[in-house]
Amino acid sequence: LAHALLGLQGQCSGQVLLDGKDLLRMKASGLRAARRDIQAIFQDPLASLSPRRNILQSLLEPLDHFGIGPREQRPELARAALETVELDPDLASRYPHEISGGQRQRAALARAMVTQPRMIVADEPVSSLDIPMQARMIRLFRQLRDRTGVAFLFISHDISVVRKLADSVAVMYLGQILECGPARQVFEQPAHPYTRSLLNAVPSVVPGHAPPEILAGEAPSPLTPPPGCVFHTRCREALPDCRLTEPEEKAAGAPNHHVRCHLWNP
Repeated sequence: LAHALLGLQGQCSGQVLLDGKDLLRMKASGLRAARRDIQAIFQDPLASLSPRRNILQSLLEPLDHFGIGPREQRPELARAALETVELDPDLASRYPHEISGGQRQRAALARAMVTQPRMIVADEPVSSLDIPMQARMIRLFRQLRDRTGVAFLFISHDISVVRKLADSVAVMYLGQILECGPARQVFEQPAHPYTRSLLNAVPSVVPGHAPPEILAGEAPSPLTPPPGCVFHTRCREALPDCRLTEPEEKAAGAPNHHVRCHLWNP
């Protein structure tokens, strides 16, 4: 999905709308301009940053590509981007393998921020970091959102991390959105059994708290999803209809909160 949104992978249906314009049907000139507004950071910065370029060269690449600012001022723009993500500009001369994992991920974030985008697709950007660095990155994401207005499409399997960041949430399984809505509503009043399973799987350090619930079974192949509801093979509450009929999207009680589940009755 992230690759389709970024135009890195073709699709057979659907739309990606930015200001009402479908990015997937834009001509090359329009798509080039749109890509300045939509940047990405990935799970492994050591793989997404070139080992042959130092940090400054990696940050100069998007500035040169989009022609941002006078050429002689671009190194200063790059160093300012490093300061934005709480990195010492003196690290600009180092190569990715010469800095820590947390510094690399912030350098990757600086490369995304240097074009002053309106949106960043963040694909598992904290899963490779230790807990203290995760907390620091999450705080940085929130600060950047509030200070610059950039929107983050944050993709993660860790619902406890999503809970700390998201304004709205879409819960996906085998490529289908099973529940979506305002984050508080989804987390406090989950409507789909899969959402409840994800929330129950989060461990807690609170004494007396129930142990994490492990979802039984294996996920089917997304190439050959099961008929009916795609989650029915692992759902403890599945009805006969769940095995035969794909559920339609229903309102889940609050504005903009929707669910695809035969079990849901308003």
